[in-house]
Amino acid sequence: MRSARPDTSRSAQFAEVDTLLPLAISQPGEALAIATEIIESDPDPRRLSIAHQAAAIVERDRGRLEDALTHGQRALRFARRVDEERQGDVLATLGTVLFLAGRTPDALRRFEQAVRLTPTKHLPRLFHRRGAMLLSLSRYTEALEDLGRAVGGSHRQGDMLWEGRALNARSMVHLALGDVDAAEADAARAEELLTSLGQDFEAAQALHNRALAAHQRGDLPRALELLDQVTERYAALGHVSPELYVDHGQAMLTAGLIDEAEALCAAALDRELTPVHQAELVLLLAVVALARGDAAAAEARANEAVGLFRAQLRTGWVDRARLLHLRAEHLADHPELQAWTLDVREAPERSARARAARNRRLLREADDLVSSMRATGSLDLPVTLVLHGRIAADAGLADVARSSLTASAASRRSGPPLSRASGWLAAALLADQDEDRRALYAACRQGLDAVDEHRAILGDLELRALASGHGIEFARLAVSSAVRAGRPRDLWWWAERWRAAALNATITRPDDPNLGRAIAALRDVTRRLDTPADQDDAALPGLRAERTRLESSIRRAHHRMRANPDSDFGRPLGLNLPTVIDELGRAVLMTFVNDRGTLHLITVCDGRVRHHEIGSREAADREAEFARFALRRAASGRVVDLGATAERLESAILGRHAKTLRRLVREGDRPMVVVPPAELLTAPWGLLPLLAQVPLTVSPSVTQWLKARRARCDSGPGRVALITGPDLSTREAEVTSLSPVHLDARMLPAEKATVSAALQILDGAGLAHIAAHGTFRADAPLFSSLQLADGPLTVHDLEQLRHPPRSIILSACDSGGAAPIGPYEALGLVSALLGMGTSDVLASVVPVNDHATLDVMADVHAVAGRGGTLAEGWLAARTAAQGDDLRAATAASFNAWGG
Repeated sequence: MRSARPDTSRSAQFAEVDTLLPLAISQPGEALAIATEIIESDPDPRRLSIAHQAAAIVERDRGRLEDALTHGQRALRFARRVDEERQGDVLATLGTVLFLAGRTPDALRRFEQAVRLTPTKHLPRLFHRRGAMLLSLSRYTEALEDLGRAVGGSHRQGDMLWEGRALNARSMVHLALGDVDAAEADAARAEELLTSLGQDFEAAQALHNRALAAHQRGDLPRALELLDQVTERYAALGHVSPELYVDHGQAMLTAGLIDEAEALCAAALDRELTPVHQAELVLLLAVVALARGDAAAAEARANEAVGLFRAQLRTGWVDRARLLHLRAEHLADHPELQAWTLDVREAPERSARARAARNRRLLREADDLVSSMRATGSLDLPVTLVLHGRIAADAGLADVARSSLTASAASRRSGPPLSRASGWLAAALLADQDEDRRALYAACRQGLDAVDEHRAILGDLELRALASGHGIEFARLAVSSAVRAGRPRDLWWWAERWRAAALNATITRPDDPNLGRAIAALRDVTRRLDTPADQDDAALPGLRAERTRLESSIRRAHHRMRANPDSDFGRPLGLNLPTVIDELGRAVLMTFVNDRGTLHLITVCDGRVRHHEIGSREAADREAEFARFALRRAASGRVVDLGATAERLESAILGRHAKTLRRLVREGDRPMVVVPPAELLTAPWGLLPLLAQVPLTVSPSVTQWLKARRARCDSGPGRVALITGPDLSTREAEVTSLSPVHLDARMLPAEKATVSAALQILDGAGLAHIAAHGTFRADAPLFSSLQLADGPLTVHDLEQLRHPPRSIILSACDSGGAAPIGPYEALGLVSALLGMGTSDVLASVVPVNDHATLDVMADVHAVAGRGGTLAEGWLAARTAAQGDDLRAATAASFNAWGG
């Protein structure tokens, strides 16, 4: 007789069918293939029940809920032919699927049935599953009870798998209740157990929870680092996690990375999602819209999320969505409260009667929301109370507003920094309502100190600048109070307290070889894209995609950097007016302040501090942009009335005070120090008639001016470095003409001026000059660059310098560009160099004419070569250019920044 052929199918090899269920989570593809073979060929009801249950789990986790429900119901039908224990296990799986499908009442009933049918020894597993669902329903007390039973019972039985799962779920309950230490401990233990069992996916989920704990603790670099690790682990397992999209998006919004968060949400919503996850992403999009200041979009998204969460009986999430909806409606009436954008929308016009009716409605909704959050113990209650207080104040109910703000202010002395800042904001609003200026100042100081504490761990310049958004309202409240009180010294102090604070930290230099390789790869890709001879039309899309990928990778690596331990984000050095007055000597300090759309000027001269109200900030912005446009036209050879342009700019920036200030400046040709708001930092300040004949320095802040001034005094003359980039119309002429002035200069001609060679001679230089093509990236200012022989030199390259040049001239188009990050920060090549410790920078704010630049640079270096400052050299260039329109426009296209 012939022997029977062996059965080599997966299902036959998989004799231990009970292990198919854990396989459905750790290796879902393999589990589904085995389950499908069993379903198609095996008549045994027990094996069929387990196979359908495993398929239900896989399809559930892939978001295919209809298929998951079908398999779950079939698993239950076969389980009824086995025993009650099998039924109870399937009912728990089916309950979870029903919940994710938005059928919460049916899910709860299935779990109740499962509890009655499940033997005592298997109850820990059931309690875990029900506890996880109760967590999603924001029923935290019940969830904690169920998951405590699950952890204890599994541990007593030696069931490490289900103990790890229960610990993981319980860590999320601890997070929801604000117990970060307990959450971190549970997640770390869960990761340890699950890793030891080879449950790679669930171990990644535990790491995910550790990332959430870091975020809630306020450790943003650690949270972003762990979230990136989780993303890599999920990708390696072929898993797409909607929860990760939500959590990563929330961390990005805390960091102020609005565009990235929105892109993440859009990518997630393009996928097939469960109703539960779809609702959470819709809510996150509402937060994105609110951060952009788009109240209408935020209101629509939040309203959609409210409906979705209500259908799912998720009370806690309903309250979060209602809070966003109320915040959006309030922002529509108060557009000045938006933090991260300068594009302030107009509040809609309403009659007094309509406003009163709207305020009453909003107050009723806020009352109900506060009551609901108090009942559930929501962590969002302090923020909601602040909003309730604002709405009550709008409605004219001062006592109600005071009660809510007082309750919210109770959170100001505990919790992570940003939570404390929220409490201090309530205290500041309360003091503002009571017109108690001293209490307002105290609360604003404490609030900004709390935000500084949050920022103190951030090593990335971009994230430090974006973190300013969390403190903007404190600065606005204090500035407005000082304006109303007519106190120039107070106004000056508060204008400076939050200005360009991102630059105050010690530079964090990356120590990551992978990052260095990514920067080098980006340089090569960018060079190939920018070099016509190297371009292959078929390869262009791939090169552009690679550039985007590399830039994203570099930014993520920087976002994970922690600040140096010696970085000081306490009150900035130099905010002592007598010290500033001593440092000024004969110079005049002009500090500009924006208060709710009105531009103010504070002058400090000979120990006197004066306040001048100028006028519309928007008009000043408009004229600055027009002046830059005129200078661009002049650079291309167009005829421009430079005098008329200068007069218009001065009128918008100085208003009716120009004549008074001119008399002040002309008393001995005093040097001038201008500290503008971020949006006016790149105005062509040398064009103003008031400033045309005096040494002029522009600085992001008084603190930075003092820092740069002291750095210059503390450093010696140093060597001179002269660098030429490729493809200049003047070729080597600019740098060659400077060699007689600097006989011992180290020079790099165009063909030898690679990034590495340039960095070598820039490091430690006393004076550096780079003549090259420049590119300003408003979308990513830290990728702004100077073109060298092997590609662009960016801020990320300059960060490698141990000792940046004391003084540097960037003779390149748009090298002085800066992208405003809210009203107090601006980023670009110049601000990055100042933050690194460079004393002064001369750079252009628009494209310049190459040939006219030769004369301007010769004038600057004639002074700098004798030991003069760049501001003095720039004055010499502006003076020598009088009578030559092109040369004058070119000289006016530069600014001297620093000290």
